[in-house]
Amino acid sequence: MLILTVIGALACLTVKGFCGKKLSGYVKSGRDPYFFNFLRLVFCIVIGIAIVFMEGAAGQLAVEFKMLAISFLSGISNAAFLVCWMLAVRRNSLVSVDVGLTLGSLIPSILCLILFGEEFSIPKMIGFLCIVIATVILSGGEEEKKKSGALGLILLFLAAVGDGMSGFAQQLYKHFYTEGGARVGEVVYSKSVFHFYTYVFAAAALLIALIVYYIVSRRSGAKSGEAAPVRIIPNAPPIAFLHISVMAITLFLANYLQTVATNDLGLSSQILYPIIKGGCLVTVTVIAMLFFGEKITKRSILGSLVAILGIVIMSVL
Repeated sequence: MLILTVIGALACLTVKGFCGKKLSGYVKSGRDPYFFNFLRLVFCIVIGIAIVFMEGAAGQLAVEFKMLAISFLSGISNAAFLVCWMLAVRRNSLVSVDVGLTLGSLIPSILCLILFGEEFSIPKMIGFLCIVIATVILSGGEEEKKKSGALGLILLFLAAVGDGMSGFAQQLYKHFYTEGGARVGEVVYSKSVFHFYTYVFAAAALLIALIVYYIVSRRSGAKSGEAAPVRIIPNAPPIAFLHISVMAITLFLANYLQTVATNDLGLSSQILYPIIKGGCLVTVTVIAMLFFGEKITKRSILGSLVAILGIVIMSVL
């Protein structure tokens, strides 16, 4: 069951990455990443509230402040990750972006090690080291670095931090508000409630960013004598909104399955996130070669094999 859950999360993240790369081609202005991701999060909210009622957890929606704060951290981190990822993938190869996110998986692993004392055995450290080495191998040569530029690297760093803090928020929820983590007598909240509030806060953050962008753009246009009003809704083809809907479903499922793996099935953060990111290194490399013209090289083959070795070591030993 655990293996199927992790594979399911990995498959969802791979599909999300493919659709995200496609969608990034429709980004024509600074407004578009905010709008596209806001719309995606609205879809996630609809899915989330439906699952809350399906699980009979509607009575848990009146959450206490600490739970709300954890959901807020999760939401803001997700919002930052989604926007920065879409901007980063325009300036970096799909593989390079996934490399950055793999390094970002260090954040929940290290913070959980410090705060909750989660054990990290020598074999697990060796497996994680293999995944880190794979990220270095797949990070590309000088040509890729020149293509990215300083802004591309900054966006990649911010996306990695957002993704890492999102994983850490999942661990906070696990340690304070699940049956396996909460102390006797403390409140336990359903996963669906946590994810619902995560997407509410993420959507709210992007809506505020979208409104601020609109106001600033209007004022800048007025000062420069620009006659045409700034549009909030981009003029994108229908296929773009199909990608958004698929990304919403896979984003929700990926986060939900990762929460199941770490909360219900007992997989620690030091194992879950490196395995997920290492697996994505391999699947995204294949997707990039098949659909986005990124060539098969000795570097990509070696990096994928090393990543697979790291995953096997972390999973078995």
